[in-house]
Amino acid sequence: MFDPKYTITTSILDKISKISEIKTIVERSRVLPQREIELRRQAIVKMVHTSTSIEGNKLAQFQVNKVLGGEKVMADPKSIDEVKNYQDALLLVDKLAEEKAFDIEDVLVIQKEVTKGVLEPRKSGYFRPSTVYVVNTVGNIDKIMYRPPSAKKVPALVFDLIAWLKKASREGLHPVISAGILHLEFASIHPFTDGNGRTTRLLTQLHLMQNSWDFRKILVLDEYYNQDRLEYYNALQIEKTYRERIGHDITSWLEYFTEGFLVEAMRVRDDIQSTGLDKVPGKGEQIFVDKDEIPLIEFLTTVGRITSDDVVDILKVAKRTAQLKLKRLIEKGLIKQEGAGVAIYYTLKS
Repeated sequence: MFDPKYTITTSILDKISKISEIKTIVERSRVLPQREIELRRQAIVKMVHTSTSIEGNKLAQFQVNKVLGGEKVMADPKSIDEVKNYQDALLLVDKLAEEKAFDIEDVLVIQKEVTKGVLEPRKSGYFRPSTVYVVNTVGNIDKIMYRPPSAKKVPALVFDLIAWLKKASREGLHPVISAGILHLEFASIHPFTDGNGRTTRLLTQLHLMQNSWDFRKILVLDEYYNQDRLEYYNALQIEKTYRERIGHDITSWLEYFTEGFLVEAMRVRDDIQSTGLDKVPGKGEQIFVDKDEIPLIEFLTTVGRITSDDVVDILKVAKRTAQLKLKRLIEKGLIKQEGAGVAIYYTLKS
């Protein structure tokens, strides 16, 4: 059974306390719907760009923004596919977040979404069939930096990690701490042939969302990791083999993880507070979004565009009802119509 060893130091406690204070501020802040939508959209672009960039994707953030909006960019097909896959994976995570916890099947389907079309089918959505190594290439020389556990041990290790995560939630371990431990252990198991880093960060995001610690879906932990990738890799590199990591104290990783969480939480607080108003300038009235409109806005912030057919699929309503829902969002000044005829679609209004 997975049993991580760590100490909640005074430094970690102080950071958790500050994070909690910021969470309260963020949740109580009144924000223009248009502004919150914009912040969420920016967060999606950053998540996709930073998490894929950490793994070597060459697309710049402005190119990622274009790809997510359905525009064409001049780049290699694999990089574009990786970005689109991560966007789809974030949509999947949004759906899975409605559950109380995730299971091993959810883990597999997330990795499959991340690697579809860029990894051979027998390795996409399946645990790795053989041993892999984490290497660092300098010039023409590959240096083995880390040896994950053997392939035959992977399913049991992932199962134990998920069981521990559920137990930790029942026992009241702070979600930021359990998210940090999840992040490190999943990366250490390295359960897939490819897509391990992206799946790790998506699972961390999912766990935080399921425990209401996602800061209005604006928090982007990947931004912190991407600012200094070497520091991120060094923080993850507790020991050189998984066997050596068993029973190893992981307090240093939790210090790093909570520091990054605090930095990004402060960024969310500053972005939220910079909006200042909960009313539309010049109109003097607050805009409300009803329960049916919320999933449509969330789909838009992730995908960048929506059609009436999308609304039919999301809300399970008739085509006419879907069109009326979109019309109502236009009247509220939240979206705008693009295209014409059968090619009509809708985007967020800036």
